[in-house]
Amino acid sequence: MLQHTWYLDDIDWFAALPDAPRLSDDNRTVVGQLADLFGEEASLGPATTVAATQVILMAFEHLGESMMYAAATHDATELGRLLCGLNLVQAHLTQTIQHIARQIDDRTFRGFARMPATTMQAVTESLGRAGAVGEVLASRLKEAHTVLRTATP
Repeated sequence: MLQHTWYLDDIDWFAALPDAPRLSDDNRTVVGQLADLFGEEASLGPATTVAATQVILMAFEHLGESMMYAAATHDATELGRLLCGLNLVQAHLTQTIQHIARQIDDRTFRGFARMPATTMQAVTESLGRAGAVGEVLASRLKEAHTVLRTATP
C-alpha cells in the first residue's frame, strides 16, 4: 500500500480514467488480465516479481518511444495524466526501494544472514540514498504536474 506523503500528487489518477482515450477491446482485456495478475488477490513471490518487473520495463520502453516519436499526438490533458502517473510510479518505486533497504538491513532475504556486515551496510546505504533521491524526483514530478494543471492554455 502506497503511503500518501509529501511527494504524492493530490489527484486520483484512477478517477480520471473514464475520460482517458480507450484501447481496443482486446487490449483492454489484456489490461484487465494484468490487473488480475497484480491485484489484491495476486500471489506474492519471485515469479510474480519477475513478471511485474518485465511488464514495467516493457511499459517504460513504450513510454520512452512514445515521448520521442509520438509526442505531438498527445495534448496538455494527456501530458498532465502522464506526469501524474509518473509521480505515482516514482512514489511506488521509491517506497519499494526503501522497503528493500529495510529488509536488507533486517537480513530478511534468504542467504543474507551469511553476507558480510560491510557488504550489507554498503547496499543498505546505497538504497537509502536512492530512496532519498527518489523522493526528490517524485516531488519534482508533482511540481511539474501542478504547474501544468494550474496553467491556462
